[in-house]
Amino acid sequence: MDASSMREGRGKAMGIASLVAATVLWGSSFPFIKLSVMDIEPLTYAATRSLVAILLLTPLLLAKATRGVIHTGSLYRGVIIGVAYLLGLYLQAAGTVYTTPSISAFITGLNSVHVHVYIALVKKSYSVMDGVALLLAVSGLYVLTSPSGGLTIGVLLVFLGSIAWAAQILLVSRFNSSSIMELLYGMFLPGALMYPLVSASTEGVSLRVLVYIAYLAAACTVGATFLQVWGQRYVSPLTAALIFLLEPVFALFFSLIMGLEEPEPYKLVGGGLIVASTYLASATELSHEEKRLADAG
Repeated sequence: MDASSMREGRGKAMGIASLVAATVLWGSSFPFIKLSVMDIEPLTYAATRSLVAILLLTPLLLAKATRGVIHTGSLYRGVIIGVAYLLGLYLQAAGTVYTTPSISAFITGLNSVHVHVYIALVKKSYSVMDGVALLLAVSGLYVLTSPSGGLTIGVLLVFLGSIAWAAQILLVSRFNSSSIMELLYGMFLPGALMYPLVSASTEGVSLRVLVYIAYLAAACTVGATFLQVWGQRYVSPLTAALIFLLEPVFALFFSLIMGLEEPEPYKLVGGGLIVASTYLASATELSHEEKRLADAG
């Protein structure tokens, strides 16, 4: 195996690690989303979070502009992804007003099912192991979160948001050769442009909520999305979607720490199934990559 093949193998392993790190950050977001939308409207929350992300990225983009290396095509593609991102962010926040963080996490996690269905029906590229991993993941997700209460407005809104998140995952994979800085900037631009419209009809955001949103923007928007975009350069959308199901595991963990939910033994079973699913999907993809590199060598 030559040096180039070894780099590709390491890149895939690091891509998986990058996506796992992104889910840790996203998992930490649910309690802060819940606390934020208790005080402000969901659309105000989504727009403010996007605006703060844009403010953080603007100096970096300007630094690139001074060197004359701005990729406008990547910026345009980022805006396309940003429409799906904004819809997911808004619908998730709007639904979380009417439900618990764990139920919101469960419904959001269904984006993995949407991705798998799309790949199977449209791309016609699906294996038995993909199906087994998905079944393990969704079973674990259900056991972990124990969603109940039937169809409510909160569940419906978060479900629609899960479709938007699935579109975002697929679009990131489609545009993964783009320049990451411009792609990220374009992703957050639609939400930031909404801010003047929503801020005019609200009383403003308190300092406490601004602190929550500052964390969400820096860690869960800029940081986690960078890890997602970079990681999906090396990992298929099928495996990426299953790795992202670790998000509710970490959401539960942070909710327990912050006292928003009570610990229950069955949640360990659900979390274990999701971890097993992630391991199976990641191991399968790494095995396929090793075989491909071996055949190529």
